[in-house]
Amino acid sequence: MQAPRLRVGIFYDGSSPVDIGEKLDAVGHHITVLHEPEEIRDFELIVIESEKVEGFVEKLSAFARRGQMFLHTSLTHGITVMDSLETAGGIVMSAYPLGRDRWVASAVDELGETIVGLLVGEMGGSVVDVPDAKREQLAAALTYAGFMSVLRRDAENFLDEFLGDVEVASDIVDDATRDYHGLPSLDKLRAQYDSISSPGRQRLFRDLARRKAEMSRAQDIELWAIQKEDH
Repeated sequence: MQAPRLRVGIFYDGSSPVDIGEKLDAVGHHITVLHEPEEIRDFELIVIESEKVEGFVEKLSAFARRGQMFLHTSLTHGITVMDSLETAGGIVMSAYPLGRDRWVASAVDELGETIVGLLVGEMGGSVVDVPDAKREQLAAALTYAGFMSVLRRDAENFLDEFLGDVEVASDIVDDATRDYHGLPSLDKLRAQYDSISSPGRQRLFRDLARRKAEMSRAQDIELWAIQKEDH
């Protein structure tokens, strides 16, 4: 049996990459974009899609009613940013997608946890438990992961300089990311580093070599990279 469909009002200002409204609409909820705080009276769930959550919360608190649900989609804000809405009687939650089917979510009580879990489940996801105090670090980890696309594109361009075929270069990068390749010897690594003409690529080559050396405990390469940084 399908859970009741909700009247959902959404505030957004373009600062959030999340579009929960589209996902909730796809599973049958009734979505309306709101512009004024007093408009929330007609809605059961209010979604704040903004990185400036505090400003919205302050304005909405004066119009919140007991039992009304409020959800924000900022990764870097915990649930305490919604305190004034909770004080006004609202059920407060947060949810942010980490990928295709994982979400970090929080609430202040079991009712909120149940509701946000159901909403995430309807959108095809499951909740990953991350303490609010770790949200900024989680955001850093996601940004860190996003750098992979930059590295991939640059690696394809680098290979394409020799191959003249970006599709072949892309295939080689795919193979390189699937298979583990150990570090070359320090002498070979040093020669490869010296052969790179682009200062940006050379710097990144050194930094990635150092990180891989740290993880694999290749102390000679780690020391070499540190010395290069000092220069």
